[in-house]
Amino acid sequence: MLKLAISGKGGVGKTTLAAMLAYLFVKDGFTVTAIDCDSSINLPSALGVREEVKPLSELREIIEQRVKGPFGTFRYNPKVDDVFESYSVRNNEGVRILVLGTIEKGGEGCFCPENAFLRAILRYAIFCDDVLILDMEAGIEHLGRGTAKGVDILIAVVEPGTRSIETLNRIDKLAADLGIERIAVVVNKYVDSPKALQLISGIVHPVLGVVPYNPCFIQADLENIPPYEMCDLRPFEGIKEKLIELVEVKK
Repeated sequence: MLKLAISGKGGVGKTTLAAMLAYLFVKDGFTVTAIDCDSSINLPSALGVREEVKPLSELREIIEQRVKGPFGTFRYNPKVDDVFESYSVRNNEGVRILVLGTIEKGGEGCFCPENAFLRAILRYAIFCDDVLILDMEAGIEHLGRGTAKGVDILIAVVEPGTRSIETLNRIDKLAADLGIERIAVVVNKYVDSPKALQLISGIVHPVLGVVPYNPCFIQADLENIPPYEMCDLRPFEGIKEKLIELVEVKK
């Protein structure tokens, strides 16, 4: 069993890593759920899904029925198992895929009841399937403390650049606030240089792998083809093996 969240600043390759790992784990016989928690919805297409996947945050009538209680109260543990099944899709390899969608915060502060509903979905997902992969935004606020406790590891995807490393520091703080104790790093789009080596050497967390820059991933995106169908899998296979070793995954 492995439950992981993938975070990092926009454009570093979080979704590519999520898709690659989902493919490799399902190929090894694990049951896999991948959830797109990013406001830019890209994970379904990266996993080869051509149909539109309904974002769960847009299920307004269901959220109204399940979450809102009398006198302006909210149910923080609404029934979501049927929603989880009905609004997920599977790709050709058998990965179950869901999309959380975005929440208009407005003036609601904690942006309930949608947030309560989505957190209930994530809490339910923690106990489903062998492998859960959460493709997060740079922030991980969707998780909440209760859900975060079920995440085995938070993977921060960084590029060998100063801004990306600054985002890693922000992820560190958010993870600490939520009680996530285990953080690891994947360095993506790596081009060898003294400065890049210096930045990587300063990372205090375990580095699961270094993925070299490869225009194949840009081409896969342009052609709307899952990256695992045309790009080099070897760096990601190494990351998967290190994950299994680090978290002691048992099938």
